[in-house]
Amino acid sequence: MTGGDEFNHRLEKSIGIKVGETMRLHGLLIAVGLFLIANIGQASAAAVDSFRLGGWNGSAFTDDQSGLFSSCVASADYKSGITLYVEVDTSYNWAIGFSATHWNMDVGSDIPLQYRIDRGSWQQGIAKATTKNLARMPMPQGGYIIKRFRRGRTLYVHDGTNNFQFRLTGTSKLMARMAKCVERNVARYGAAPASGNAAATSSGGLGNNSPGQGATTSTATPDPQLAVEATQALFNFMGSAGLSGLKLIPDGQREDDDLNGLHAVATNDARTLVAHIFGEGTYGSENELMSLIVADSQKSCEGSFSSGSERVTEGGKQLYTSYANCEAGDYQLIERVAIVKRNAGGIFVYGVGDTYVGEGGGAPVSPPELTDPDFYAAAAGAAN
Repeated sequence: MTGGDEFNHRLEKSIGIKVGETMRLHGLLIAVGLFLIANIGQASAAAVDSFRLGGWNGSAFTDDQSGLFSSCVASADYKSGITLYVEVDTSYNWAIGFSATHWNMDVGSDIPLQYRIDRGSWQQGIAKATTKNLARMPMPQGGYIIKRFRRGRTLYVHDGTNNFQFRLTGTSKLMARMAKCVERNVARYGAAPASGNAAATSSGGLGNNSPGQGATTSTATPDPQLAVEATQALFNFMGSAGLSGLKLIPDGQREDDDLNGLHAVATNDARTLVAHIFGEGTYGSENELMSLIVADSQKSCEGSFSSGSERVTEGGKQLYTSYANCEAGDYQLIERVAIVKRNAGGIFVYGVGDTYVGEGGGAPVSPPELTDPDFYAAAAGAAN
């Protein structure tokens, strides 16, 4: 029996319909999802949970032999005839897949791809043809790439010949829902060994080589060593700036999903501090990184927005800094970022977000003053 025939046999056994019918039924998701989570010749999988969110259809799968939960897969169909898939496994590694009925790829072949989200730089990836009309590509584990996927408007993919565009509608809610899918089904069925994520080292881009977010969000836990280093730097930052009354929040326990995956976060009702490390070779450039950070702030602002950036010298160190100001009625959010070179290679990114709410929003919220010079000095000396 060929690999494709074996898969078809497993599919019919699992969902009780003929394979030809899956192209017209919701079973299409299950058919492709099975190949997204299992290689040819491995144990079959069964769908044990499903959900629908906007234009996305999702399912959870367990391994037939062990009965353990293996991954959640969601799909969305596009007018081009291509279906986009997102997969998250038990360790919150994630992958995307593409399928089209008119494709005829060599099963098992590697397909070099370039991809970018919105105006970000082109990233390199390797997709594998798991069937003649389905390709699967592991994605970098860094929190920043998944943040772009969640907040981005368009995913662009180039296979060397053809260009493809995918509107990323509803991806922010999708990734949060996928994380809940994983969390719930791990609790129900236990966790099968994760498939791993080779793209963490083979795919370039802004993602760091550490995993991204915790078990209550959409990616895995950050690299422990980098988290310890960033946490110490954040404590140094607070001490230098004379800040108090902020609580260190572990990854996976942060109310704001966008903060999960960052190496160190401390917060209270009015202020949030962040320290994150990008290792050498895990991001494009400081300019690109800063522009993406500011763009994310602008996209999330529902009122008037202003921003700026500059390079300053503080304590003998060069800092690349920015601010973003969002105002909506009696609400104001001021975000400041400083990028500082790391002695061990790569960069530290320090951020502070200050929230101000006037009388009209209830009890006034106003964090203690942190001047720009104090912010710069604390960022420059935090890692010493």
